[in-house]
Formats: sequence, C-alpha cells, structure tokens
Amino acid sequence: MRRRNRKIKIGFLILLIVFIVNICGVIITRISTNQEDSRETIATDETKQGESPEEKPVKEESVKEEPQKEELATEKAEQSEPVATTPVVATKKSTIYLTFDDGPGAYTNQLLDILKKYDIKATFFVTGAGSDDLIKREYEEGHAIGLHTLSHNYSYIYSSVDNFFADLYGVQNRVKNITGYTSYLMRFPGGSSNTVSRRHDKGQRIMTKLVTEAQKRGFTYFDWNISSGDADGATNSETVYQNVVSRIREDKDSVILQHDIKGFSVGAVERIINWGLENGYTFDKLSANSYTAHHAVNINGFGDHDTNRCTTPL
Repeated sequence: MRRRNRKIKIGFLILLIVFIVNICGVIITRISTNQEDSRETIATDETKQGESPEEKPVKEESVKEEPQKEELATEKAEQSEPVATTPVVATKKSTIYLTFDDGPGAYTNQLLDILKKYDIKATFFVTGAGSDDLIKREYEEGHAIGLHTLSHNYSYIYSSVDNFFADLYGVQNRVKNITGYTSYLMRFPGGSSNTVSRRHDKGQRIMTKLVTEAQKRGFTYFDWNISSGDADGATNSETVYQNVVSRIREDKDSVILQHDIKGFSVGAVERIINWGLENGYTFDKLSANSYTAHHAVNINGFGDHDTNRCTTPL
C-alpha cells in the first residue's frame, strides 16, 4: 500500500515538472518572438528614414557622380559643336545704266528684242526721229523715256535759251502724245560739257544758262561716265564692247552712252549684258533719283570727264 502511494506521488511530481517546463517554454518562445518583431520594426523605420550608416556614403557618392556626368556631357557637347565664324557678306557691285541717244531708229526694234530677252531695262533719250510705235514699245516694255530735243539741231537749239526749250518741249509733247506720260528726264545733245555750243551761242556761255534753267523748270539732266565711242571713232561692235567693259568699276555706277541708230553699237549690247551679269552687276533704267554722271559745264575747255566724253556732236 505504501509502495502504491509512493508511485502515485512520484508520477504526480513528474507531471508537475513536465507542466512547469512546458509553461516556461511557452513564455520563453513568446519573449523571443516579441524581441524579433521589435528588431524588425526598428530596422524598417531606420530604412525609411535613411539613417543606415552603411547607405549614407553610397547616396552621397551617387550625388557627387551626377554633376561629374553632367560636366563630362557638357564638355563633349562643346567639343563636338562647330566653332562659330563671322559670315562673309558679299559686297554689292555697282549698277549699270544702258542709255541710248538719237532714236528711235532702224535698229531700235533689234535692241528692244535683246533687252526683252534678258529682262533688262534701259533708258532712251529720244528725238523727233523714228516711228511713234517704237517709242510706244519702249514705254510699254518698261524702259525709261528721256528727252534729247526734237530737232537735235545744234545751230538752232544752242543759239538761245528760248530756242532750246521750245525744242525740248516739242519732244516732251511728242512722248506725251504717244504714251500719256510727261517725261522730265533729259540729256543735252553733246552733253552738258559740250564745246560745240560755243560755235552758236555768240559768246553768251549758253550751257551754263541752260543747265541752271533746266533744273529750275523741273528737269533732271543726265550726262555719262562711260562712252562707247560709237559716235567718236569706233566702227565695230568689238571696239564698242571693249570701250564699255574696260571702264566699268565695281565701286561706282556706270551710265553708258550709246546710240540705237548705229547697228554696230546695238550689236555689242548683248555681250555687254552678259559680261555684266556674269560679273555680278545689276542693270537698271534711270530715274530722277539715279546717279546723273554730270560733267563740268564747259567755259574754256572740256569738262572733268574728258576721257569719257564724245568730241563729235551727238
């Protein structure tokens, strides 16, 4: 009986020990779990706040690398860009004014065909000669019509101021009747520096008076600074061509004197046009605002453009 009671006591003691051990194990497990959860929470918070001592240097290095990359990219771009250069501005060459006196005549249509082919505008200082239809064509095709007196008779027009303007108004009326246009562009026969007038003015120095009076009456008169020589010794197109192109200057407008009543002079016009276009010149007709190429009015001798004037009466 005693043995049996002893065994029961021992068994109960063992169960109690097992129970206590299990209770302790559960408590220890819970404590460990709570500690691990706390550690994970702390680690997560530190990651969010960026307070990890190992990550800080990495971020700082990456921040430092970005400016370096931008600097390298800028340097490469600057090296690859072409060096800017100052643009070369082409110098504008002077203007060539083709002018034709004493017409219209037998070669005027041929001349107008050449001008039309190249779309070049010229200036015609007309007289009482030739067909009205030619003056009409000149005007309708856009050329300038100037006045060169009606009669072109030196002994009459240079004998007095009154005679000169009576003759000038005569050709002005002719142009107006044909075109409806009143021209105030003019050229003195022989130019403003002519000496032929002295044979007929009886010592009155008429050119000085005429130049002054013409401007008072609203006319713009033109001389020339390049003579083709077609009224002063030239007898062929080659000579006319050489006389003209050899005297054209880049820095000064050229007012060229020719006569459309001379076939060999008209024959040089197309070559003159081609030379001018190939060398960068522009062509235009005269207007009241154009370069007038005035000569010095003669009193005792030739004017200031002796090498380009005509000594033969025009």
